[in-house]
Amino acid sequence: MKETIFELEDQVEQHRAVKLHNNQLISELESNVMKLEEQKSDLERQLKTLTKQIKEETEEWRRFQADLQTAVVVANDIKCEAQQELRTVRRRLLEEEEKNARLQKELGDIRGASVSLCAEPLFLS
Repeated sequence: MKETIFELEDQVEQHRAVKLHNNQLISELESNVMKLEEQKSDLERQLKTLTKQIKEETEEWRRFQADLQTAVVVANDIKCEAQQELRTVRRRLLEEEEKNARLQKELGDIRGASVSLCAEPLFLS
């Protein structure tokens, strides 16, 4: 009977050791779970922040594209206006050059007539 008591006491000690070991494992696992939950919360916050940042940057990119498109349209309009004005100025230059040529010819004709008048003898009657 003493042997049985010793065996039972030994088993109790073994169960206590196993229970203590299991309790330590449970504490460690609970601690790990808490750390993982904190990491999860941190990652969720980071994800939310990054999602918001991506959304803002996407919207900013869309605004930039719209502004750029507007700038291209305005630049094209300015280019068209400048080309039209250049055509008008060239036409006016051509007209003025033609007018200048006519006036130069008239001046030459007038000078020629003036020289021939000066070269003719004057007759006094």
